[in-house]
Amino acid sequence: MKKILFTLLCVTWVQFFSQAQDYPLILDHPGVFKLIDWGVYTHWNCGFTKAETTANYQKIIGITDLVRKNPVLIDQKGFNCETYVYAKNCPDKFGYGIPSELSFGFGDWFMDKGQPKYYKTEPPSWKMQVNHLNSFTSGSRSQSTSKPTEKPKDGFNYEKWKSIGEKLQECFSIPGQKEEPGNGIDRYNSELIVVYNPERPPYYLPVKFRELAEWRIEYWKLHPDKLQSDMITKMMEDEYAKIPEAERDGWAYTNTHDERLPILGITPIPGPQPVARLNPEYWNKKLPRSAIQVLTFNRLTNTSIYTREKEDWLKHNAAGYSLDRFMEALDINMFTGLIDK
Repeated sequence: MKKILFTLLCVTWVQFFSQAQDYPLILDHPGVFKLIDWGVYTHWNCGFTKAETTANYQKIIGITDLVRKNPVLIDQKGFNCETYVYAKNCPDKFGYGIPSELSFGFGDWFMDKGQPKYYKTEPPSWKMQVNHLNSFTSGSRSQSTSKPTEKPKDGFNYEKWKSIGEKLQECFSIPGQKEEPGNGIDRYNSELIVVYNPERPPYYLPVKFRELAEWRIEYWKLHPDKLQSDMITKMMEDEYAKIPEAERDGWAYTNTHDERLPILGITPIPGPQPVARLNPEYWNKKLPRSAIQVLTFNRLTNTSIYTREKEDWLKHNAAGYSLDRFMEALDINMFTGLIDK
């Protein structure tokens, strides 16, 4: 499952630009770097003060200054890099600080009928998330608790059903096998990087199998559709009954191999993807909300993939060449100093 989306994007770029052999890349064209605020503090009204947003934007500039120490950006030729700073949803009970996302676009320069141009519209990009863990929690198996549009079963209690649904929505699967390539750096599935303060409590906490299984059963017991409720509750309860009491108090893991529990979808058998919830105690609320406390981004462990793709892009005069050069040279250890403590 590694890098599926990235690979699909790469295939799309190759298919499109391999037809454009008359548009050779201009590898020595001087490049320009731009930082663009795309409503990072105005899109959502999160109650941040002007002093907080001003201080935070200096932190954002600090991120881009550090990224520009990448060898490909120190001597920037052959591409423009337009970096947009986007707003994210206001922090919930599991968050703190000013969240944002940086998108570094790599627009390669090329020759078009004797005129130099660069790929400006949606060029290949690399993203970094600041002060939120949305990319880390994307394995969430959320349950819908929208108000029913048809008459629910007798005795249906929407508030109870919604409460259980909210608990389930807080749970997510860890995105693959965890590694610790450095102090304050975690890597998942050989790609997703989390940079954090190792002196703080963990940024996620595991969930007990008993707790999660009983929430899932309760969710379906309370479900407004009687037919679905009766059928799925019975199947889940039958599966749960197969698990000895001693096993129920273990941690919950995403079920990829336990044939006893296909409907519950979790297992007490240890595996590479524990089920977890974010830990609100990770955030140091003595720090100002402008501080940076966590960063996430993607960077493959196997850098030979970037090398191979880079060569393909150059061969086909395709956009993506400069991005892969950047990714190949990226040092994930350089970002630990950005975390405020």
